[in-house]
Amino acid sequence: MEPSLATLLIVIVGVIALVGLAMAVTAPTGVLVGDTQWHVISAFHGLAATTFLLGATIAVYLAWRLYVGEIRAFKDLRWLAAFSTVMSIAAILFGTWIYIAYRAPGGPRGYFLDTLPEVHKIFFEFKEFIAMFTLPTFASATIILWRFDTTLLGHRNARAVPSMLILLGYAFLLIAYVLGAAITKLRGI
Repeated sequence: MEPSLATLLIVIVGVIALVGLAMAVTAPTGVLVGDTQWHVISAFHGLAATTFLLGATIAVYLAWRLYVGEIRAFKDLRWLAAFSTVMSIAAILFGTWIYIAYRAPGGPRGYFLDTLPEVHKIFFEFKEFIAMFTLPTFASATIILWRFDTTLLGHRNARAVPSMLILLGYAFLLIAYVLGAAITKLRGI
């Protein structure tokens, strides 16, 4: 297998996540992210989602290479799929936690229901549930890639399954990421 930049990039993304975590823990959080506990949790959710997006973007490229039968960095794809699964868990956990503030009295949910009910009904509810699908798609792809390893390489249809799962999970991630950013811009916590 030819070495690729994917391993280097996953290490860089991991280091950025660790630096972000260290900053969040040691920096004056009021200056860094805001003055309430929800701002800190929201920052962790955003950091997890962005790190997930970066790792998943590389995984999609390698999944395409797997699909067309030209992958040389299969080991990197396995690790990136596992990394994306872990980051999906982190983003979902922090997103579920921040949902408490979203639904609290005086929170964004009440504001949207009063002023822009379409935002809540379409954007947020859709975003909330579509994001949950990233975990089973990336986890399934990870299990297949690790379980069947390089035996997938010789079978076109078998290569297609984890490739399509990663692509589908990435589509779910992009939709949730864009809608989450839009909702935060309209009414943050």
